[in-house]
Amino acid sequence: MHMKKITVVIMLFLATLNARAQKLYKISLDEFKLDIQGINLTVAEIIDARKDKNSIGLIQTGLNNKPVFATFEKPGLKEIESLLENAGLYPQPSGLSLRITALKISENTTLVKETAKAELSIDFFLRYENLYYHITSIFTSAEPKGLDVTSKQAANIVTILEKALTTFSQKKNDVKTDRSYTLEELLDPMVTLRNPLSMPILNDTEYKDGYYTSFDEFVNNQPSIPYGCKVKLSSPIKVLCGEEETEVPALYAFASNNKLYILYHHHFFELNRRNGTFYFNGPSKMSKTGANDVTQMYFGASSIATSYVLPGGRYSATYVLDMETGAIRNITGF
Repeated sequence: MHMKKITVVIMLFLATLNARAQKLYKISLDEFKLDIQGINLTVAEIIDARKDKNSIGLIQTGLNNKPVFATFEKPGLKEIESLLENAGLYPQPSGLSLRITALKISENTTLVKETAKAELSIDFFLRYENLYYHITSIFTSAEPKGLDVTSKQAANIVTILEKALTTFSQKKNDVKTDRSYTLEELLDPMVTLRNPLSMPILNDTEYKDGYYTSFDEFVNNQPSIPYGCKVKLSSPIKVLCGEEETEVPALYAFASNNKLYILYHHHFFELNRRNGTFYFNGPSKMSKTGANDVTQMYFGASSIATSYVLPGGRYSATYVLDMETGAIRNITGF
């Protein structure tokens, strides 16, 4: 009788594990190819330094938009490795070492549309005699919208990886020889390459008016788009300065009248600086009215700041900006 009870308990335990496993949303990159035009590098190895290796974020399913954890089909970062391998960029012994510190997807739903967000933070290293020398760190993101953004999340991951590798290829990159790292150090998620204490955005008393197109521009308080220009949050993002229209790959945040506003799921939120980072209050699900959606037309920074920033004071969910990676995290649950 005792053995029967043990058997039943084991079966129930295995059934619970199986049920939980079935709730995971699996993402495969096998059907995708990297566009290597504009990518001038090869990769020797990929180092997984993510704090959370069990999932890559949350997607929403069903009529009630229930949050479900998403994972890769292949364990770890094998999906990324296969994507690079199919492009002929990996593994190349003389290539660079890529250290991925953040890779996350998320979704939000309104009454008329869904938005998705994918975020990626990579440290680039040159390996020499089993030591690693830092070159640069790059954060990229993508925010598509539509009726079914979950089906686009695999493509979003491919897009942000392409953007990171292309951005590196376009930059003037110098190897920092004053400090070397071991592989054991780089595998530790607590070892960071960005030092928030030295970031101008956390030390300056005045924020320069304008639009930040990247996390690097943000942390250096160096907006590259003038304040007087207007932006349209299309895909790609369009910028109108006078009569000249240009395109930029991303928009991270903007500054107006010494206040900072971050873009998150096609809405703007005012940032509050404290404890060496930035926070903002927002809803766990975005406004169902869509009244604050500024994606359909050109807007200037002043009009966005006064009319199109969601009022964080009425929301209980708190988000934090990870100053070491550039990613945004909800620290009060789903």
